[in-house]
Amino acid sequence: MFEPFNRYCYKFLLLAGIAGLAGTLLLWGLAEKYLWQDEAETAVLATRLLKVGRPLAYDGVNLVTTDNFDANEGIVSQHTTDPKESVDYHIRRKEFKKDTAWKWQPWGMIAVTAMSFKALGQSTLAARLPFALAGLATVILLFRLVQKYSGSLPMAALAALFLACNPYWILHARQCRYYSLSSLFLVLTLLGYVRWQESAKGGAAVFVAAAWCYFQVDYGTVWPALAVLFLDALLTKRHNWRRTVAVGAALAAVIVPFCFYYELWGRGGGQSSDWKERLAVNIFNMNEYLVPVLIVMATVIVLVWRWKLLATAERSLVFVSSGIVLALAAWIPTVSIYPFLRYAMVAAPVSCLLTAWVIVRTIGMRWPSLAWPTAALLIATPWASMPLHALVAPPYYYGASTWYRAEFSTLRREVFGHQPDPNRLVIEWLQKNAAPTDEILINYEDKPLMFYLPNPIRGGISAFRVEDDSNTPPRFVVLRRSVTFVNWPIYIREVQRYQWSSVPVNAPDLPWGNNPDPMSLHLYEDLSNTPDLIMGRRVGP
Repeated sequence: MFEPFNRYCYKFLLLAGIAGLAGTLLLWGLAEKYLWQDEAETAVLATRLLKVGRPLAYDGVNLVTTDNFDANEGIVSQHTTDPKESVDYHIRRKEFKKDTAWKWQPWGMIAVTAMSFKALGQSTLAARLPFALAGLATVILLFRLVQKYSGSLPMAALAALFLACNPYWILHARQCRYYSLSSLFLVLTLLGYVRWQESAKGGAAVFVAAAWCYFQVDYGTVWPALAVLFLDALLTKRHNWRRTVAVGAALAAVIVPFCFYYELWGRGGGQSSDWKERLAVNIFNMNEYLVPVLIVMATVIVLVWRWKLLATAERSLVFVSSGIVLALAAWIPTVSIYPFLRYAMVAAPVSCLLTAWVIVRTIGMRWPSLAWPTAALLIATPWASMPLHALVAPPYYYGASTWYRAEFSTLRREVFGHQPDPNRLVIEWLQKNAAPTDEILINYEDKPLMFYLPNPIRGGISAFRVEDDSNTPPRFVVLRRSVTFVNWPIYIREVQRYQWSSVPVNAPDLPWGNNPDPMSLHLYEDLSNTPDLIMGRRVGP
């Protein structure tokens, strides 16, 4: 009589413990550091969405661009004086629409941020909170997805625990950015997909709705995921292919109008290296921080070996999860300018699903007591990822450790530590010392200033109005010498036109603020030899 109740209590306590761990890591000190460039972009566009009903890149004072660096100083110099010429230049680069409505990312994350601002006011906490909560919901829903369609409570618990213990997924989910929303809607899309394949009531509608929302928060990774899902549907439901085509047509009908609005066929931008180099970086990132290649190989072997013994829903879930990981491994370096880890983070939930499945369906079948120690070993050490290093060399920023995952030190520092935040130090000084009309010249991290300050902001990667003589000269200048991806000759010319007095804000000269990527976070490991950024107040012509 009490056995079902006890099983329910055990499941509840297990999920509550994992959710508690995830919630602590996602919510602790969420407003400690100020928004960095990418986060502030979302926040600034959200404030404009609230104000005018559209996320405009240009509000008549400050310009938000995609931060695509144009190394040709001669071309950039033609657009550093007249605001209209600069706006037109970025429209021609297809960074936003002719009315300056944002199109570089879909509006989903901007709308979520705007709703949070509407409810809580415009602040760092309000900007990040909905995304952290989406991360927490992802952990819980992943538990639900795996438990429901595998029938294994240990597998569900391990999958959710792997996700809650992934340091870089946690750090990305704490951002005011689409990362956690992408993970959330990928899991919801999978839930809807399995319901649809089981012919459950409303399954197709749930799948279409979830996939549409996934597109609205991340139209970059949705395509390979949907391709894998529809391929699986066509292969497993060959006798009922018309139904699959009908659902695909319904999904296309609600997505295609937005493809036209966002002008997806004409995205601008270039690529920083050849495809093989980007592929190598992306595979290293996915192997190191999402799922080891050895686990993916083991998944394929076990899936083939046990194919006829597995329940249809479980088999389909593992097949499409493997397919999504493999598809993203090739898709990201094909379409991205640089294969940052953040582009692959959407695959974290399915990566954790695969790892948990392999453990339970191999070790757990014969030696159940060894499943949890094996999981702990995979969570705490990089041993399963290290064999690939012989083929793909680790990047310069890789924090190698043979005994434990070095990123846990990064997670502890970023969540529970109190390190100098260059954006916060600069902005708090300007809030106390700058008049609202004072113009501020900055070579990078210009968007955080737009969010936190009322001032006109010049500069950024686009060098917007750096040499504009039509208004008053800049009153303050902020220069990050560590930033190599700006047109320095333009800034040097402008700075040398005036006399400046030094402002000692003691902010470390780092390219980025709260950037969650490994190549940024390694810079915080030792700040003892990092010089301060340059900040000055204009004192003469």
